[in-house]
Amino acid sequence: MKATLVWRLGAALVAALAGLGALGVGHWVAERAERQAAGQAAQSAAAYLAFVTPAAAGSLEYDLARLLALARGLNTIPGWTGQVEVFHGTAPLIRATAPPLPPDLFATLRDREAAIAHGDVMLVPLKDRDDWDVVGAVAVRRGGVAPPMLGGWDLVVLALLAVTGALAVRLPRGGTVACMLAATLAGLSGYRQAVVASRKSTDQWLERARVLIEDAGSRVSPRAAAVMIPKLSAFVRGAELVPSDSGTGVIRRSEVAGLPRAEVRVLVAQRRWLAVRVLPGEAGVSGWRILALGVAGLGPALVALLGWLSRARARPRARRETLTAWTFLAPAALHLAVFAFAPIGFAAYLALHRWSPIEPVRPFVGLDNFTALARDPLVWVSLRNTLLYTLHVPVAMTIALGIALALQHRSRTTRIARAVFFLPYVSSVVAIALVWQWMYHADFGLLNYLGSLVGLAPVDWLGNPKTALVAVMIVSIWVQVGYQMVVFLAGLQGIPQAYLDAARVDGASPWQRFRYVTVPLLRPVTLFVLVTGVITSFQVFTLIYVLTDGGPLHATDVIVYRIYQMAWEFLQFGGASALSLVLFVLLLGVTWLQFRMLGRRVEYA
Repeated sequence: MKATLVWRLGAALVAALAGLGALGVGHWVAERAERQAAGQAAQSAAAYLAFVTPAAAGSLEYDLARLLALARGLNTIPGWTGQVEVFHGTAPLIRATAPPLPPDLFATLRDREAAIAHGDVMLVPLKDRDDWDVVGAVAVRRGGVAPPMLGGWDLVVLALLAVTGALAVRLPRGGTVACMLAATLAGLSGYRQAVVASRKSTDQWLERARVLIEDAGSRVSPRAAAVMIPKLSAFVRGAELVPSDSGTGVIRRSEVAGLPRAEVRVLVAQRRWLAVRVLPGEAGVSGWRILALGVAGLGPALVALLGWLSRARARPRARRETLTAWTFLAPAALHLAVFAFAPIGFAAYLALHRWSPIEPVRPFVGLDNFTALARDPLVWVSLRNTLLYTLHVPVAMTIALGIALALQHRSRTTRIARAVFFLPYVSSVVAIALVWQWMYHADFGLLNYLGSLVGLAPVDWLGNPKTALVAVMIVSIWVQVGYQMVVFLAGLQGIPQAYLDAARVDGASPWQRFRYVTVPLLRPVTLFVLVTGVITSFQVFTLIYVLTDGGPLHATDVIVYRIYQMAWEFLQFGGASALSLVLFVLLLGVTWLQFRMLGRRVEYA
């Protein structure tokens, strides 16, 4: 009874710690958004001071008295939120009794000229009026964005995780499912913290930038407003500052050119409005959802392991054997998880987003990528070409089986012939494609030269849409025949000679022995070669890329080449991932067919 209680407490602790880790991920992202908002506000305040502070007489340096007055007035501007401190050199201007800026930190600001976290404030360099030398710093205190670590319903979620984790030890099925649901809730709760904080950080910065721009605009004449508008872009670095219609100054979300934007209208001068548009912070945190759910999911996995250990304690031998087996399987399982399952999961994530390396945001689009594929005629053309290209597989199999029958007897000549036929399969595909490209050349290719000897007209093998795909199929047959021959040879050598001798004694001719003895017994090998050949043909890329580049007129545009073009030429990674998942489903169906058809084994007795 005591041991059972220990297992349950351990499971409850593990589940709660995993949930705490998921909440911690959300809290870390929220604090990062808070630091970013404070750094952006400090950058806007530094640009504001550089704009409104006049220079000292005969110098590019600031008028120190005016800088002191304007710095102290920052915290009193109507609508401004947050505490600001301005340093001239390392000396504070607003609070004279505050400690000076550490010299090494000021030196770092001069070298990096970027926002730096210092305690609970964000520091940015303050440059002179010529925007050349760093003469001070502006600090803005963080706050108002990140929620407390265990606030709201977080404690309730952790308690629920602990209860379901303990329950999973007693009720393995129902308890584990309940623990998984609670872990999902914890992961979504952590992700929600990140989304809310990122949204607040964007709103906070836009509101502060609006206040500073409006105050700066009120200090110049309406006639000078048109001249100063380009200079105001320094207030909102990383954002767009564009002319706009009148507005209310309320922050709103919209889409501009298909991209999400957070926007606020700013009154710069009399009857002159600008719009500040920026990528909303919440648009860039969707990837953290996967991490938060993954960390939370560790809890149910470890709870299931603890439950199994608690039930297996009465069977030490079985537990020891299972643990030993998983110890040996762990490296292979980890390899599969990292290099197989993780890429498939990432491809599924990309397929549900509009993801491009040149776009700053990757919005969730659901099944829009799949809908676009269904409407794209080139996708259907590539699918048709792939299916037509696959027709070379039975031709190659027939040739390979004939060669295997001719070379199944062991002799020095047959061994050399086997090596010759197998050599193309182990050669570089690029080298093979380049050689055949020369042989197919319309003007001086070897095939057209041989044809001219018998009076045939030259053929543009790779430049004619009617012959390009056939030409690639011929190369594929030449490459694959050697491998298929080796597999058929192994199958022929596995057929008991007694069956063939018995058929010969019964008066069967060579054709009858081949038809009624060899072919049925080669059925597993034939199906294996057929299915693997189809899978390989669906994945063809290198031959197409080198020989035809998908042309002419998309005559050789196959699925994998279409995926490559969408991803690396058009930079549509979402659509390319969606098409790769379609290919994955097709290959999965072929693999399922393989297991179904190869389930019936042939026994040699």
